[in-house]
Amino acid sequence: MNFMPRPERDPTPREKAYLSALEAGELRPSISGQAGHMCRRFGWCEAVYRLPDGSELRRSELPAQMDSIAIVKAGYRAIGYCLTARGRAALAKG
Repeated sequence: MNFMPRPERDPTPREKAYLSALEAGELRPSISGQAGHMCRRFGWCEAVYRLPDGSELRRSELPAQMDSIAIVKAGYRAIGYCLTARGRAALAKG
């Protein structure tokens, strides 16, 4: 797979609302759909997983070699999303 750089752009008002909800601590904001998809696509947020022992980890904290199949086999469950540093910068810029 070829490296595809993420395009830079400011979030739309709906995406800003989604990012603000994540910043407020909501794991699954009701403002979802296309706004949530674009936030993940532009790297403004990342998944949070609950491990079998009950602890929670962000996607970036998992081992690099874990793909989606390995995550499921390990028993991790996606419980929501959280802001990344890139998302905080996009929210602050707008």
